Amino acid sequence: MANKIKYGLKNVHYAVITESNGIVSYGTPKPIPGAVNLSLSPAGEKVEFYADDLLYFGANTNQGYEGTLEIALIPDSFRADVMGEEIDENGAYIENSSIIPKNFALLFEFAGDINAVRHALYNVNAARPDVKGSTKTKNIEPQTETLNITASPAIDTYDVKASLPYSTDPAYTNFFTAVYLKNAVTNTASNPTAFSKASPADVLVDVTSSSGTNAVKSVYMDGAPVGFAYLSISGVDVTLDKTYVGTLTNGDHTILVEFTQGNAVSVTLTVGA
Repeated sequence: MANKIKYGLKNVHYAVITESNGIVSYGTPKPIPGAVNLSLSPAGEKVEFYADDLLYFGANTNQGYEGTLEIALIPDSFRADVMGEEIDENGAYIENSSIIPKNFALLFEFAGDINAVRHALYNVNAARPDVKGSTKTKNIEPQTETLNITASPAIDTYDVKASLPYSTDPAYTNFFTAVYLKNAVTNTASNPTAFSKASPADVLVDVTSSSGTNAVKSVYMDGAPVGFAYLSISGVDVTLDKTYVGTLTNGDHTILVEFTQGNAVSVTLTVGA
C-alpha cells in the first residue's frame, strides 16, 4: 500500500564519522530527541550536451541533499561530538573558531509512513546554528533550533542514502544501534543467565553473527567500558569474569557489545544476592 501523507519525524540519531586512509567507520548512533521537522532537497547539476542540432545527452548529477533539521534543542552530546565544543572543568561548553565540525550519519523515520521505512544519510555536515530567543509573554511559545545540513555521498562507497522498509530481520530491528551498510552484517544476542552473588559464575553473552569474520571491538557495562582483563572472547561471544560482575549492585545492568562489523548488541544482566 502506498503512502498518502507522511508525518511524524521520529527516532532521529547521529553517528560520528571517522576516516583513516580512505576507510570510513561510524560511531554508535546517539539519539537526537525533540525532532520537529526535516526538509531536504536534492543537490546536483543538470548536464546537457547538444550535437546534431538537438539535445544529444542529458543527465542530472547526484550530489546528495541540502536542507534543514529542526529540533527542540540541540543535545549537549551533539554539540561536543559533532560541533567540537569543548567542555571545561566547570562544565561550560566552549566554542572555538579553530575547530572544524565532524561529519556524521543521520538516521530517522516517519511515524506516518505506513511502511515504517527507516532512513540513513551517510555523510552529513551541519553548519553552526543561529543563536536566538524571545521574551516570555502571557502565552509561552517554545523556541526551536535549526541545523542547516548537507548530505553528501560517502567518501568510500559513494552511497548517499539507504531506506529500509519494515521487516522482522535484525537489520531492521537494530537499525538505530549501528549505521546500516549495504549487505550489512547483523548480530543478535539474548539476555544472559541471571548472576547470583551467593553462587557466582562467569557471565556469557552468546552472540550470533551473519559474518564468519566478525570480531568484538569493545564491551560496555552501563555505559562504562569494561577492561579486557575482565573479558574472555571467543569469536563474537563474550564472557565476563565473575569477580568483576560480583562488584556490581543488585538489579538490572545493561551490557553493550560493539563489533568490527555490523550492529552492536545490548542485553540485560540481572544481578542478585
